[in-house]
Amino acid sequence: MYTLRAATGADHPSIATLIDDYQMVPPLFGHARNQWWVSCDAHGRVVACIGAEQGDSAWLLRSAIVATSARGHGLGRQLTVALITAAQQQGIRHIYCFSTDAGDFWQHMGFVHVPVAEVLTMLPSAPQIAQFERLGWLPSEVAWRYDT
Repeated sequence: MYTLRAATGADHPSIATLIDDYQMVPPLFGHARNQWWVSCDAHGRVVACIGAEQGDSAWLLRSAIVATSARGHGLGRQLTVALITAAQQQGIRHIYCFSTDAGDFWQHMGFVHVPVAEVLTMLPSAPQIAQFERLGWLPSEVAWRYDT
């Protein structure tokens, strides 16, 4: 049994550990316009997460990960739907993400491939974009968009 909920500040260390365990770019907490969701197992441990860096009319989805032990239960889909639903409720028109190796999942969820330049134009001050720019990753990234 898994429970999906909005993350709280108390979840940030668990989210950071999960993301680090799968060698993803460290999350940035403390930005007023960021929001996170988690799935927890029966013992209350965070086993999956997804975040959104929020712009005025678009969000940048980031750090979507499900622990290997919790895969196969639809948690990635459930977290993505929670993020999409929140975006729709807040009048957000587009959700973007970067993913070089999970394109099939994002397409299955209704995302379409777009140029990275589109994300940079729509969310120029997103913290993840600044992180990827510092790492030199933007030229090789693959971008996806979901229209709400």
